[in-house]
Amino acid sequence: MYVSVGFSDNPDSEAAVTAAINSALENSQRQGSCSLIMLFATIAHDQHFIRRIISNQLGADTLVIGGGAIGVVTNSGFGYSGYQLGVAMIWLESVDCRLYVESAMMDREREVGISIGSRLKKKGLEPDTPAILFYDAIDRSQGELRLNLATPLLQGLEESLGFLPRRLVGAGLMSDFECSAGQVWTGRGGDSGHSVLLTFLGDLRLDSIVFHGCHPAGEYYTVTKAEKQMILEIDGQPALSYLESRLKPAMTAEDFPFFMIFGVNRNPPGSNNHELYANRLCLGINRDREGIVMFESDMMAGTRFQIMYRSIDLEYIPPRVNQLFSNLGNRRPVFAFYIDCAGRTGGFSEGVEDALVVRDTVADRVPLLGIYSGVEIAPILGIPRTLDWTGVFCLFSLPPE
Repeated sequence: MYVSVGFSDNPDSEAAVTAAINSALENSQRQGSCSLIMLFATIAHDQHFIRRIISNQLGADTLVIGGGAIGVVTNSGFGYSGYQLGVAMIWLESVDCRLYVESAMMDREREVGISIGSRLKKKGLEPDTPAILFYDAIDRSQGELRLNLATPLLQGLEESLGFLPRRLVGAGLMSDFECSAGQVWTGRGGDSGHSVLLTFLGDLRLDSIVFHGCHPAGEYYTVTKAEKQMILEIDGQPALSYLESRLKPAMTAEDFPFFMIFGVNRNPPGSNNHELYANRLCLGINRDREGIVMFESDMMAGTRFQIMYRSIDLEYIPPRVNQLFSNLGNRRPVFAFYIDCAGRTGGFSEGVEDALVVRDTVADRVPLLGIYSGVEIAPILGIPRTLDWTGVFCLFSLPPE
């Protein structure tokens, strides 16, 4: 397996795709098409159009996965909320891959997970098989904003497969902060509302680490009423006005989206490791229903939580990245993929850009492609979980030559 990446922020979509592909080819010193392309772009680009450009330039049979992203980072490029576009051209060589695609996720996430899991089971998927899941986090099919949810998707996958792959990572894709309708590319097709699971067969290994950056602040609250991903009551009071009254004048409800984080303590008794909190990021508010809309649906009635304060420690990122490289032993790193929560961009994190620290730490050791996403998926204590306000650093490696 060989990987090369390219980046562009040209506002002309055709020129951006061409520049990114040419950059990747120049870096690889190879000619022509590859086996697989990972492609991500913001909503500033016509996503149907750039998919057609890829087919025109590299052939209709070239597999393309990826979709919308709020921003992109590579070894030499970085940006978000603009015209960013990134590609990873992958020559599989001794590695093979399989794609499992589902459409129409809205209100049937569990069924989608069951369907994918049943096909994985028939193929004899091993627990340590490297796997990447991309799904469309945003649904605009009925006009108003609705979310596709990863929690029931993973529940359905585990239900039919019998386990969750230990090396499964993934992202709920978003194309901008306004939650516009986006795309998920699924090999030779793709559209809104799709999901795709990619598995790799052969000697490829996927190792990952999760960067947190939150600590609990004070007292516990209890969700007393919820509907899907909307929290309606907290401690028996209307959720929005109750929490707003507790936080004024420091914050108003309009400050909650992409900033307010709730943490559910998953620590065993006697431990208080902040990295074992399940953190949930606020997507929006609903004044009419006094609701707080979260990115996931697992904060139901009875859930106890704390408000989390942001404290990204940039100094702890390089040692953990370097340790992951060291843990490879004599294996060869071939590709790094970084999934970063959109809430961790500098605009929501007091100018702190953790993705740049990751990029600088990786340096030129391996091709790097990173994206800003809505939801992250990564193993915590060996079990893939849906995450918010995290960075997931993934490192792919092969045995020594």
